[in-house]
Amino acid sequence: MSSLPQTIKALQIQGNKSVKVVDIPFASQDKVQNLPEDEVLVRVRAVGLNPTDWKHAFGHLGTPGTIVGCDASGDVVAAGSAVTHVKVGDRVSGFNFGGSWQKDNGAYAEYVRFKAAVCFVLPTEMTYEEAASFPIPHLTAVQALYMRHSFPQPLTLKAKELKQKGEKILIWGASTAVGHHAVQLAALSGLEVYATASPAVHADIKALGAAHVFDYRDSDVASKIKEAAGDQGIVYAFDTVAENGSAEATIDAMSPTRGGTVITLLPISDEVKNRRKDVHAEFTLVYTALGYAFEFARSAHFPALPEDKARTQVYCAEDIHRVLDGWKAGAGAPNFQTQKLRFLPGGIEGIEDGLKIMQSGAYGREKLVCKFD
Repeated sequence: MSSLPQTIKALQIQGNKSVKVVDIPFASQDKVQNLPEDEVLVRVRAVGLNPTDWKHAFGHLGTPGTIVGCDASGDVVAAGSAVTHVKVGDRVSGFNFGGSWQKDNGAYAEYVRFKAAVCFVLPTEMTYEEAASFPIPHLTAVQALYMRHSFPQPLTLKAKELKQKGEKILIWGASTAVGHHAVQLAALSGLEVYATASPAVHADIKALGAAHVFDYRDSDVASKIKEAAGDQGIVYAFDTVAENGSAEATIDAMSPTRGGTVITLLPISDEVKNRRKDVHAEFTLVYTALGYAFEFARSAHFPALPEDKARTQVYCAEDIHRVLDGWKAGAGAPNFQTQKLRFLPGGIEGIEDGLKIMQSGAYGREKLVCKFD
């Protein structure tokens, strides 16, 4: 391992629901000196901002004294003994559970430790900022589509076979970060994608691969989706919003004869879960891919799910490279596009302003990213 700094700058949650850039010990950390076998140590070059980050920084989810941030890209400076698909010198992107319990590790810092299972090696022409926009939204979509719904992996023979069957999926909230990734992956896996979004972006969502897009604000949207889906109906759904009645509408839009399964990104009440006996609703959270037990929002307890970690590693080591093949900086890949990026100035010092922008909702269908010097 090359010489590491004794201290690094990191964005830390304060006791008054605020954040501050502080210096924390680094080279002397036990897990830096004795890197866990399944982790990589990364010098951060860019970070991506997610809704969960501001909720941890300024809301009720965060723990004072911990380091904020989930998504980052950078250069691998050390790799644990069990890591096989990533090596020192690789440019990678990954995520961790920032702002929750780690006082010495988070993505919004000059260095971060990642579980290698949730890291992928960047295509040659992918920029650090483009890569930093991926981990949480992309791997959340991967988890919902391939681990909870069990669809075939994208761009495979099984995906072609599924396409011949005409099976459909409803993705509620297609213009969210997760929805943006889910629409494309679902289409690449052979599904006919039905989606909801604001009318202003319907053409954009169709360009990503959606066959039909509906206005989520339409009071009769569930009936219109069912009518468009025909006799076969829709038996698979992914609600990327899970708020303001979206779960209820998603459940109502499912096939009236075959029922189905709805995956949600936030917990929903038992009343909503039981809205239809023939529809199963399940809450999923991408942090299970990290492989350890944890508590979310001080209320939801998740056991360790080693299978999620193992399957995510296979995706990051193998499948994502098909999806991103042919990537060109600023243009994306033939089969996949990143969101529009909004670049934040100021390096690590500029992240706080970005989190406040997200908290206020003063951003559109774009991904906020920040490059480090």
